[in-house]
Amino acid sequence: MKKMVTFVLTKTIYTMKKFLIALVALFAITTVASAAPYKLDDAAIDDVIENAVPVSPVALMAEIPASLPAGMPATASVSAGKSPVGAILLTFFLGGFGIHRHYMGTRPWMWAIYTFTFGGIFGVVPLVDFIVEIVALAEDNSIARYCGNTSFFMWG
Repeated sequence: MKKMVTFVLTKTIYTMKKFLIALVALFAITTVASAAPYKLDDAAIDDVIENAVPVSPVALMAEIPASLPAGMPATASVSAGKSPVGAILLTFFLGGFGIHRHYMGTRPWMWAIYTFTFGGIFGVVPLVDFIVEIVALAEDNSIARYCGNTSFFMWG
């Protein structure tokens, strides 16, 4: 019993020493790092503000050409450059982590949903994604209808 109490006290003292050292280091860093050498030149700031040119969003919109150049599509496609085979391979190998959804365009945190639901509801969602992608490839050789989908179930 005495050894156990000695061990606990030793460990507590060691932890307190580490905390004290970290506190001293933090104090030293904050003391040394100060903003004293930085000075604001009020005259220069006032000069910049006085010589600023006001910009109106309406004026900026007027500068945009009304018609697009020949050959340029009116809307951008999310699936541009997205290979159906690449999406299928990503789904097969990394589907449990939702990597294929990022490839096709989705919310930035979709990987977390796939990962923390143990591979998309224990692997069911990536399996259905895989099947849906294969069917889409067989039907129209495109995954465009699933690109840019932000919902958890891309086929829904």
